[in-house]
Amino acid sequence: MSMEAYQAANKQAQKAYRAAMNKGEYPYLSALDDFLPYECTAGEKYIGVIEIPLHLVAGTKTAGRRNSFANNFMPLLSDETEFALKWSGLYDSQLDEGIRDPIVVYEYMHRFYVMEGNKRVSVLKSLQAVKISAKVTRIIPKKTDDLENRIYYEFMDFYDDAKIYDIWFSKEGSYAKLSKSYGYDPGQMWTDESRTALRSEYLSFRKIYKAKGGDKIPITSGDAFLAYIELFPAWQLQSGSEEEIKSNLTKMRDEFLTLGQNKPTKIVLEPHQKEKPSSGRAILNRVLGSDARKQLKIAFIFEKSVVNSAWNYAHEMGRMHLEQVFGERVKTSIYEHAEYTNNSEDIIEAAIEDGNQIIFTVPAQLVNASVKAALKHPEIKILNCSTNSKYQAIRTYYCRMYESKFLLGVIAGALSETNEIGYLADYPIYSTIANINAFALGAQMVNPRVNIHLRWGSMRDELRTALPEDVHVIFDKDWINPKNPTRKYGLYRQLGDGRVENIATSICHWGKVYELIIRSIMENTWKEEVEKNKNRALNYWWGISSGVLEIVCSQKLPGGTKFLVDLLTEMMRRREFSPFQLTWTRQDGTVTNEAGKRLEPEEIFKMNYLAGNVIGGIPQLGELKEEVKEFVRLQGGF
Repeated sequence: MSMEAYQAANKQAQKAYRAAMNKGEYPYLSALDDFLPYECTAGEKYIGVIEIPLHLVAGTKTAGRRNSFANNFMPLLSDETEFALKWSGLYDSQLDEGIRDPIVVYEYMHRFYVMEGNKRVSVLKSLQAVKISAKVTRIIPKKTDDLENRIYYEFMDFYDDAKIYDIWFSKEGSYAKLSKSYGYDPGQMWTDESRTALRSEYLSFRKIYKAKGGDKIPITSGDAFLAYIELFPAWQLQSGSEEEIKSNLTKMRDEFLTLGQNKPTKIVLEPHQKEKPSSGRAILNRVLGSDARKQLKIAFIFEKSVVNSAWNYAHEMGRMHLEQVFGERVKTSIYEHAEYTNNSEDIIEAAIEDGNQIIFTVPAQLVNASVKAALKHPEIKILNCSTNSKYQAIRTYYCRMYESKFLLGVIAGALSETNEIGYLADYPIYSTIANINAFALGAQMVNPRVNIHLRWGSMRDELRTALPEDVHVIFDKDWINPKNPTRKYGLYRQLGDGRVENIATSICHWGKVYELIIRSIMENTWKEEVEKNKNRALNYWWGISSGVLEIVCSQKLPGGTKFLVDLLTEMMRRREFSPFQLTWTRQDGTVTNEAGKRLEPEEIFKMNYLAGNVIGGIPQLGELKEEVKEFVRLQGGF
């Protein structure tokens, strides 16, 4: 029996050897000492005796015995050799009582290289075993700017917490996201229970993922696993049926391909509209009955009641705008109280069952629920009002608020008599930092001595501090809560005795945003965008040039300031000027955009630093209120 097993393994070795030779590849095991110069290492660390994944055993430590094995660790020598007899004996031992003595390996860059125990590895690989016991010494590489090196250093930190070798990623930040998914912060030790759960769930996923052709997608199994559990609970990998998991993987195939392309979200800066047809074509369309004339059923899904939230009320006005513009060509409906931790998936499903072909999920927190619904119903167009989605199954949309914040900064800088201005921000998420910097640059353009005092409403109460007494000009939220009206919104001046003078505010015309999106669907430019950006996430990020964003100023604004603001607005409308084409300095003294070129949308979108005239910082996740942390994780860089 054992010699038959050796002969079968030898056939696998011969096959792998020939395949490697035909491809011009090295047919034997690689030896770590052959390709790792000592000067490239930063030391060694003994890890201990642990169970290591067999698929990560990649070669030998030294050149000795490597020619006895093909590059798949199967034996190459004849079955008449002493080597074959020893291999067969190990095979019998494994079947009878298991191979108990640990092998000795060196680990480098998440791969293991055998110092003692090559035949044991070969036997267990032939039996398709998953793990092997090993004494592990890690060889630590020197730090470099190479992506794989940076990811490896993140892995070492993760291993210190979780003691798990199985998972490897191809993108930075993934180990921290994985830890968050299991309820752990970086530096927090995992329990044995959590460690066992992750291993079990990952191995279950990996087996099914590979059976579904995962090796053909240019991402690691770890990348796919993390993307999967962001949408579907990890515990279902153990309790759910294999057919259900296979079904989910089939739905997610395009998302895996998008992830594998490693392209950033396509930020669409202007709405794509078709030219108006000639009068003759328009008549023909009416006679033949164009699809554009069919009534579209559109659902708006809100987290709260539209009358209890300034944010929801603004979007409710947008929904009403759609009905005014398109009349009977559209039928809209609202679904309220879709809380992302509770019933949001059921409410989206109800909207689909009601026959809605287009769904706008207004809270950014519903992005994952939106993606799950879109995967289940690819015929439904689902859009989420947020700024950071990596999924091509849905589209996201938002206004380029930094443009209006720049103009408000210009006004604030011109009107401040103390050179001290307050800025009350909400959440440290993508695009918010750009808003703060644009405001600071606008103020600095008209007043080089001005300081912006930054405060965050989402920070824990005990960490919040009041603005200095000499701050009289303040920027606060753009929207007014219809149930709790206040004068403290937009840019205002505190006059004393609690009196407030409103100066200017940003207005994002959500109705215009929705109108442009619906027109793109009616005119089929939606479909053209799909074909043009296959397997790529799309985010609409429209601004002043699209007519969806403006500022409204008080009539008391000085004429010269109003003239300057109007001039800058017109230049931005024509796309002749951008706030971030200025040269400016960060808080750490680094000069940004010294060449005076326009920053790319991605650079603006994901700013994580503040302008030099901003006094304050970007809060860490632990400094935020508990109720906002999940939202910030979804929409921010944490």
